[in-house]
Amino acid sequence: MDQTLEFLNKMNWFLKPFANLIIFFFTTKVGIISLIVLLIVYILFVLNFEIKTRSLAYKAVGSIGGGGRVPFFEKIFIAGRVLSNIFLKIISNVPIVLAVVIFLVFVVGMSKGIESMDNYMKNQQKIKELKSILKQLDQRYKVAEIDILDYNRLTEQTKMRIRFYDYAQQGFSEQTQDIEILGNDIYFDAIVLNFEYSEIASGSAKNIVLPYRIFSNKVPQGKGIALKLQDKNGVPLIFKRKESDIYTVEPDVYTERIQEIMSYITDKKKARAAGIRSIYGNAVHKTVRKGDKLVIWVEQTGGLVIKKAVVF
Repeated sequence: MDQTLEFLNKMNWFLKPFANLIIFFFTTKVGIISLIVLLIVYILFVLNFEIKTRSLAYKAVGSIGGGGRVPFFEKIFIAGRVLSNIFLKIISNVPIVLAVVIFLVFVVGMSKGIESMDNYMKNQQKIKELKSILKQLDQRYKVAEIDILDYNRLTEQTKMRIRFYDYAQQGFSEQTQDIEILGNDIYFDAIVLNFEYSEIASGSAKNIVLPYRIFSNKVPQGKGIALKLQDKNGVPLIFKRKESDIYTVEPDVYTERIQEIMSYITDKKKARAAGIRSIYGNAVHKTVRKGDKLVIWVEQTGGLVIKKAVVF
């Protein structure tokens, strides 16, 4: 099947430019106008040739009109004859015209058919890869550890330091995030993608959860502080893996598919096309004080959990 598709794609490399030209000239406004202009230019060329031929004939016999000038009414007659001849040629060659039309339709249909088949096969491969990746994400994740550095009762400012867990390193990322926020009832907000009705849903992995900001009892959700838990490629640290831990897909494909899953968060149209019916928020909160150490987990069920570090 792969070899057949490869052969068809090579064929389409030749057919597609012609198919695009056919589609342009016969289905677009600019293309149709271009064809009409070409037809008019052809008619004018033939008409000019006929009139010049008649003019030369007058010169040769020294006929009326002096200088070989063709009378106006004769020009009208020549124009009518040229148009009728072109029309009769088209009528007499209807079988050839039909054959050309059928051939053009065949070229376009063949090109579009190969393209559709190629897209279908690529989409099926992508679905297979996404299913595999969802299986690999079907587990409990440690997202981050938070140290509450200070809480000022007078100003109601909470200072914290967050360390994010990097599953490719099997440990915490070297980069930390220091946050200062008003209030001490701290909310950790997450985006949940529900795959329950999607064709890429696999096993028990129905939800993908991504914590992405914090807010508080004093700072509204819309003005929350973004969490820096993604790498330079936009892959969340909790979804990163060592190459030896990635199976059924190549590491670069794994990264590409994770990026695609993340794109569903901001592209609702793309998410709907993937069968994701719902994208919603899930926030958990904890009242904190200076010296607290917290751990954030994502559960297999798609929930977000926050506990004091000593409990875990």
